[in-house]
Amino acid sequence: MSAQEILIEEIKHQPETVAREVLHYLKFIERQRAQEDWSDVLPSREVEQEKLDLLDGQ
Repeated sequence: MSAQEILIEEIKHQPETVAREVLHYLKFIERQRAQEDWSDVLPSREVEQEKLDLLDGQ
């Protein structure tokens, strides 16, 4: 049995609140992965802050 099949079976036996929590966590993981995929391309927060400081004239 695959991990996906095991997970689906486990979720079927859980109350709705637990299933919703699992769904929220899954979406969180998806967002983290998407951010990691772009981390080598997107500027860091420090670079963004430097740009904002320049625009603000600081």
